[in-house]
Amino acid sequence: QYSQVCAAAADAAESGVTFGGGQEAAAPRKRKRAEVPVVLGAAGDVAVAAQARQQLVDVDRLVLHHAAKMWAELAEQRGRHARQMVATVEAAAARRLRAKDEEIERIGRLNWALEERLKGMYVEAQVWRDLAQSNEATANALRGELEHVLDAHARRGADHGDGDDAESCCYGENDVLARAAGDGEAASAERRCKGCGEAAAVVLLLPCRHLCACAPCAAAAAACPACGCAKNGSVSVNFS
Repeated sequence: QYSQVCAAAADAAESGVTFGGGQEAAAPRKRKRAEVPVVLGAAGDVAVAAQARQQLVDVDRLVLHHAAKMWAELAEQRGRHARQMVATVEAAAARRLRAKDEEIERIGRLNWALEERLKGMYVEAQVWRDLAQSNEATANALRGELEHVLDAHARRGADHGDGDDAESCCYGENDVLARAAGDGEAASAERRCKGCGEAAAVVLLLPCRHLCACAPCAAAAAACPACGCAKNGSVSVNFS
């Protein structure tokens, strides 16, 4: 084979034709076929085989280079895609966490407001409880005072009745009638309003607890007409 290649090369050189299919521009001189050395034997075959192996090695190296480059590009694309996916997932997770944090903060503010409202309601309930206890104590005291006043009036009426009976035994009928009229006028004067002096005293003023004013005078008075103590409340008394 090598000898045939050499012979073809020699013929082409003599005819002025190159392997590319073109003519040589100017051949300095033509060698005769007899002057071309012909290498025959195993050495030529070894050289051709070595050259072929070298070409195969070069081709394999080129293929491996392109394959490595392709694999590197694919790996870079996969890494870029993975980074994009991770960034997307992280952004979504961050948004959800931010929303949860805002919700937790809102619930915390609501709980704080509810706790403050409960504290206020507890304080208000305590105030109302204390006020109710105070009013109950005041009502009990007023009830006792009213009972005491009523008992005093009842005893006073009984004493006046006994005096009238005793005097009727010693004096005449005219004296008994006069004394009864005088006692009635005295009792009526004691129960008259200290403000206007005309209406009956039917209102107990607080805190002095004087039964000394009628309803209109008690409503208009800022202080007790009997002692001058500042009024902070009143209780109507029904003697019927």
